[in-house]
Amino acid sequence: MKLLIVDAMNLIRRIYAAAEDAELPLEATRSRCLAAIARNAEQSQATHVAMVFEQKCITWRHQLWPDYKLGRPPMPQPLQDDLEALQRYFRQCGLYCLELSGWEGDDVVASLAVKAAFAGLQVTILSTDKGFCQLVNPRLTVRNHFDRFSWDEAMVEQKFGLKPAQLCDFWALTGDTTNHLPGVPGIGPKTAGHLLDTHGSLDVLLVHYQQCETRVQNALQQHWQNALLTRVLARLRTDVPLGFNLHELRWQPH
Repeated sequence: MKLLIVDAMNLIRRIYAAAEDAELPLEATRSRCLAAIARNAEQSQATHVAMVFEQKCITWRHQLWPDYKLGRPPMPQPLQDDLEALQRYFRQCGLYCLELSGWEGDDVVASLAVKAAFAGLQVTILSTDKGFCQLVNPRLTVRNHFDRFSWDEAMVEQKFGLKPAQLCDFWALTGDTTNHLPGVPGIGPKTAGHLLDTHGSLDVLLVHYQQCETRVQNALQQHWQNALLTRVLARLRTDVPLGFNLHELRWQPH
């Protein structure tokens, strides 16, 4: 069995942005989203499909870091007003739509993906969000519909020079501008990659930071708390209680 998990808000917002010049952008968004899902379900030979939505709410990440996602452009109001109708439309088309109050959609996607992969399914996450790359393993890939490529273990190592399990440590050092996560000032991607190649993990690096060059020593000495906080924020939760059975996700296109 194969499961396609759609990062619904990621797909919808991107397709809506591309359809804004259309005469009827909301209607165009619905049909183009459905076509994109159907195409990717066919390509991945999915037997099960789930669309994960997200309620606008304060999550545990905001409680730890109030500036989480600060400065991110708000969703266009017409699209915000149409979300409930969009969900009804997708359900009528045979798609299982899921959103859990109080949880960020990324954590719901991660929990469902890891649970399904552990149960033996081949899982594809449909999203442009590179944060999902931390989950990649032989049973789990991340598909970018717009750039038409998939993140597998080889692609992650090629692009980042790191294993998927090291990515949260990488972002802990570099920060993440997309989600407004702090990281360690003065440590960029090249330095972070070198440090993790040398030490393997953030934990080992912080134990042996005095072996680093003076500039890196000073940065870690002053900002190690930022690194640990950023790692917690960047790591996706995989323990969200989902409360449904796999058979409910069976793909039944209408």
